[in-house]
Amino acid sequence: MDMEVEKFINDFWKSNERSNFSKEATVLFFYLLYIWKSEGRPGEFYVHPASLLSKVRGFTVKDVLGGSKELEERGYIKFTAPEKDWCSGLYALCLTKVPAVKETPAENK
Repeated sequence: MDMEVEKFINDFWKSNERSNFSKEATVLFFYLLYIWKSEGRPGEFYVHPASLLSKVRGFTVKDVLGGSKELEERGYIKFTAPEKDWCSGLYALCLTKVPAVKETPAENK
């Protein structure tokens, strides 16, 4: 794993210590990293909700969209929602900037 990705993951966990991410955002974060790496680290990439729903039992389109919004609000991704829930969303990882601090105190979730 290169230093940039390792720092990105470490920043994610440090942010989680200050304010817990939802389980949906956590699963999505690591899935997006997986897709980004497997597609050759593009600047932007599309992810269809069904690709994640088929891999994580109990995940819904609403979970994917909610996790996407949370990660974007906290500065980890840029996300363009699909026009319809069953279409692919456009993602970009924010690897080179410090995540925005829009966090609330940690809660037990």
